[in-house]
Amino acid sequence: MSNKIELPKNWVCDGTELKPKTGASSSNTWVFSNKEIKPKIGASSSNTWVWDGKELKPKIGATSSNTWLIDGQKAKPKVGASSSNTYEIGSLPILAVAGRLVLRLW
Repeated sequence: MSNKIELPKNWVCDGTELKPKTGASSSNTWVFSNKEIKPKIGASSSNTWVWDGKELKPKIGATSSNTWLIDGQKAKPKVGASSSNTYEIGSLPILAVAGRLVLRLW
């Protein structure tokens, strides 16, 4: 498997906040709190993701096709997983994994 998620050098994540290193503001910062990943400001059910310890899925409208499974150090879609859409995540916090897979920040 050659897909690996890494935090870009211009982003920082301490596990509870994910933001650009420079120019960070409340509008481009994501937070992880109470099993939810959401924007620091302007959070709603439609832009919030839920992490239950195994699955990462939208707070509303979750289906098998928009849910990600985290299995050990790998992330893959709940349905249709293949070598091209399975990712090594190493020891990244779930917030950083979400930043890449579902928020597509980089």
